[in-house]
Amino acid sequence: MTVLFHESGLQVTDDWIRTDSGSFPIRDVRRAWVTRRQLGRGSRLMTAGLGFGALLVLVGGVGATGWFNRNWLWILAAPVLFFAAAAIGLLDPIAIYLEKRHHELWIGTDTVAVQIWRHNRIEVHKALRAIQRARERDREQNEV
Repeated sequence: MTVLFHESGLQVTDDWIRTDSGSFPIRDVRRAWVTRRQLGRGSRLMTAGLGFGALLVLVGGVGATGWFNRNWLWILAAPVLFFAAAAIGLLDPIAIYLEKRHHELWIGTDTVAVQIWRHNRIEVHKALRAIQRARERDREQNEV
């Protein structure tokens, strides 16, 4: 029995997936997938509406002051400044936040779909690949 993935709360071997919520034989796993916790549709629409409203107020305020007429060159330079800021690492805090968001690892058997683990995107995808390798090995063994 080879351990393909081991992290706090999840262990994937050639034969089993062991989690805090139970153990599942690899031969019973029909599919595995990753999701992110989904926000409700109303929450997304509210966030989009607030963002759009804030943008309108900002553009309207800047337009009313005549800033656009005096500083139109800054609008053309904005994409270049954005990429320069990204290149020197000023946008790294945003990337760190996006990496730390929790993703959910699910498996499905003939009878049930179960969330087996939550972690950041990188670790969850490592575990998903380990489950896929275990399923491939199980299929190869059963064919022989």
